[in-house]
Amino acid sequence: MTKKQVCEVCTENESKYKCPACLLKYCSLLCYKKHKEACKDTRDKTEQSKKSDEDTNVICSAEDQSEDRVSVEKLEELEHSVPLRQMLENPHLRTILQDLAKSTNPAKQMEKFMHEPLFLEFADECLQTVEPSAPHVEMDSD
Repeated sequence: MTKKQVCEVCTENESKYKCPACLLKYCSLLCYKKHKEACKDTRDKTEQSKKSDEDTNVICSAEDQSEDRVSVEKLEELEHSVPLRQMLENPHLRTILQDLAKSTNPAKQMEKFMHEPLFLEFADECLQTVEPSAPHVEMDSD
């Protein structure tokens, strides 16, 4: 069983994310924004003191290196999406997302929710927001 790690910014909630630059663990966009300025200052000083490109590269674990990874800047675009905000007013969608977030087997839950038209519509809108050229998600006709 994996030990839950606490957010290194607020030290109150469980961490769910890692800073792409310094790998600090944080729990939310609010904590990320608090951390971002200090991290930027640290990166600027570090980059000035190092000479080679190899020294300035961020070290990521194998699981962090993926072509499917979305940049933090793109993820921040989700926060400003009017269609997503409107969809999140739906209590059923919020329940689905909460169940997914709390799940001990997110992959299995995701597979289940991919048969929910509301969830598919939400996932499609998320993809269109972070990658406008992405194809729309098609529902299975079971």
